[in-house]
Formats: sequence, structure tokens, C-alpha cells
Amino acid sequence: MALLIYKNIRFQREKLALFTSIIFNPMIISLGAFGILIFDRPHISENANAIFFSCFLFSNLIPVLTVLILKKTGRISDLDASRKEQRFMPLFLGIVYSGIGFLVLNFLDAGNLTQGLMFCYMINTVIIMAITRHWKISIHAAGVAAPIVALWVHGAHFPILMSGVMILVGCSRVILKAHSVSQVFAGLLLGLFLTWIQLHLFFL
Repeated sequence: MALLIYKNIRFQREKLALFTSIIFNPMIISLGAFGILIFDRPHISENANAIFFSCFLFSNLIPVLTVLILKKTGRISDLDASRKEQRFMPLFLGIVYSGIGFLVLNFLDAGNLTQGLMFCYMINTVIIMAITRHWKISIHAAGVAAPIVALWVHGAHFPILMSGVMILVGCSRVILKAHSVSQVFAGLLLGLFLTWIQLHLFFL
């Protein structure tokens, strides 16, 4: 009886962790962050919709379609590219997409933080790809931390909510056995500090 209860609790915990991991997926959070950065301004740009669509295109739609294609063609075994050796291709393409996205945002004269966040996705992914060759750092954790930093710099100061999201995502990745605690912690630190440094050096 006790064993059945334990298995049920474990199953429910893993379901909750999977739900959290999906809801707070970096791609979903990035779109929300870009939306706030673009539209939460005293003077909204006349081409704000075009800027937002460009962010959606290069940080969400094309990357998602790429992952689906890589999964269908057998390049990755699952949508998270859980195997370290399978992560090079999606990470490399992510760098290309965010690089093009940054150029497009620059052409559209998007706000500094909007351009900066896209730039940070590109540079952060380059560093993550280099680390991933030797160690499976958490992309989820880094991908959630970056937009939170951008929103904080923008003026959205909600420390409890923001910390809560990062903790929930980190715990979900550990519960799902996608990463160790150290891999999640490293991903969070990388996303937080690299994004903060890049934004302040180049975009503020």
C-alpha cells in the first residue's frame, strides 16, 4: 500500500514538473518578454507590430518548426534534445536565427532592450553550445533567466514572481531527471549574469 502511494505521489509530481516545464518554456517566456519590451513604452513605435512579429518569427516560430523537423527526421530523439550529443544542430541553428533576428530588429529600429534581448539569445547560445560539448548545462534555465533580466532592466521589478518562476523551472528539470541541480544552477547563473553584462555594455 505504501509503495502504491509513493508511486502515485511520484507520478503526480512528475506530471506537475512536466506541466511546469511546458508552461514556462523559454520560447513562451521570450515571446511574452518581447511583447512587454515592445508595447510597454511611453511612445509605442509605429512599426511595433512588425517588430513583434519579427521577434515571434525568429525566437519562436522558426525555432519550433526546426525542432519538429529535426525530431521527425531523427536528428534528435525528443523535443528537448535531451541527449547532449544531439544538441549541436538545434543550438547552432538557434544562433543563426537569433543573429538574423537581431539584424532585422536593428533594421526596424526596435528599442534597445528588444534588440539587446535578441542579441543576448545569440551570444548566450554560442557559450551554451561551447559548454554543451563537455557538460549538459540547462538550456531551459538559461533561457528563462535571460528574459527575466531584460524585464528587470526594463523596470518590471517583481522579485518574488521572477525568482519563483526560475525556481519552478529549475525544480521541474531536476524532477524530470533532465538535469542535475548543478546543471540547472549553472544555466541560471549564465543566463542572469551574461544577459545583465551584455545589456549594460552594449544596449544601455
